[in-house]
Amino acid sequence: MNDKKKILIAGGDLRQIYCGKYFFKSSNKSERFDIYLAGFDDKYIPENMKKFSGNEIFDFIVFPVLPLKDDIYINTPFSKDKISVDEIKKCMNSNTVLFCGKPDKKFIDFFNENNVCDYMEREELNILNAVPTAEGAVYISIEEMPVTLKNSKILITGFGRIGKALADILKGFGSDVTIMTRSIESRAWAKVMNLKVCEKSDIDSSYNLIFNTAPAMIFDYEMLKKIGSDTILIDLASKPGGVDFKSAGELGVKAIWALGLPGKSAPITAGEIIAETIEGIIKERGDNEYD
Repeated sequence: MNDKKKILIAGGDLRQIYCGKYFFKSSNKSERFDIYLAGFDDKYIPENMKKFSGNEIFDFIVFPVLPLKDDIYINTPFSKDKISVDEIKKCMNSNTVLFCGKPDKKFIDFFNENNVCDYMEREELNILNAVPTAEGAVYISIEEMPVTLKNSKILITGFGRIGKALADILKGFGSDVTIMTRSIESRAWAKVMNLKVCEKSDIDSSYNLIFNTAPAMIFDYEMLKKIGSDTILIDLASKPGGVDFKSAGELGVKAIWALGLPGKSAPITAGEIIAETIEGIIKERGDNEYD
């Protein structure tokens, strides 16, 4: 008798492939899980994993960040075929637990009889994601800047998890880093890290590069006029972002909205972080395969 729990990785990008690989490797040590993949063309499915047939009932289903596409289909950018929500629902029962990132109301309504866990809301995931996100942002800046990061004058707006990771990396490059944040606590952290601190009103055209991590409209038309067209602006904030990109285009300011990091820059790390986070949630639920 097979007492293994069944996990379905349903759609997504390379992060989900490596999430599945993490669970497969973990399962090989303790024989806890059977891992299935759906929404990937055959060339992307590792030979040691099972392909979704539609005949199984799953204990856990892992969906990607922004799980739906066109309302009734799962987001499957690595497959020529579409998978509908109804196909997935046939492989569930009332005890199936769903994991996904940033589900919209339609997704939650489709699966309203099941427990839906948003792994992107977990603090441990966001902490672990900060470093690969920051590294991806630095990689973009190296490609875009006409000068080296060493001795470049760089501003970071917002000083949360990603801002701190960015500052630490940039200091290693020898950059001249300044932090703009309204948080008294974050200003204190910046000073502890021997970083300069400024007010919003102090932002000017002297910076070679600006990273925005704050999810608020900071760089509107007037602020973009102040920083000028010689400054490169990389927005790392999630939607709606912190940059008026239309005004940036009108003013000739090079502004890049770097969404999807670290999935694009470090899919292995990002996938393993998702898997570790889900594993932690399963443990918290008290499932006995972790006893």
